[in-house]
Amino acid sequence: MNAERSVDVETTADSSANLAFYANEEYEGDEGEYVTEDKIETIAFSFEDVNRNAVTKYEDLFVVKNNGTQSVQLRVANDPGEPGEDPIWGSGVGTDGPMDIKHPEGGSMVGGNFQQTRAEGSIELGPGEKLVLTVELDTREFGTDSWTDGTIYFEAA
Repeated sequence: MNAERSVDVETTADSSANLAFYANEEYEGDEGEYVTEDKIETIAFSFEDVNRNAVTKYEDLFVVKNNGTQSVQLRVANDPGEPGEDPIWGSGVGTDGPMDIKHPEGGSMVGGNFQQTRAEGSIELGPGEKLVLTVELDTREFGTDSWTDGTIYFEAA
């Protein structure tokens, strides 16, 4: 049996999508120094001159907002292609890697790889609700050049 169906997908900038990502304008400092939208209007992070052997927090640096009509469970996941091999996470995520994303209560948004349970590290985000998130960089166990480029994967279900 064969069946044809039509599909129409429209994309938009991260700051206005159903799940929006943007710099927190109320960040205590210059949020534009660390969070930008690149030429295809997706959010990008850049951290330079981070201290070695230290934990550096960028409190309330960016916002995730649910512009959709349904609640979602949101979390940060490891690389879906190669769990544990994403360069920004090193050998793992959260307490195992150099970078973590923290929700307003201070807990980690990181929930492991896509094969793990969605409840792990996730937080519910209702329609119209937003989360102000913190980025934490822990360089105590990682060399300065060991994780200079990578991707953060947000999963909403």
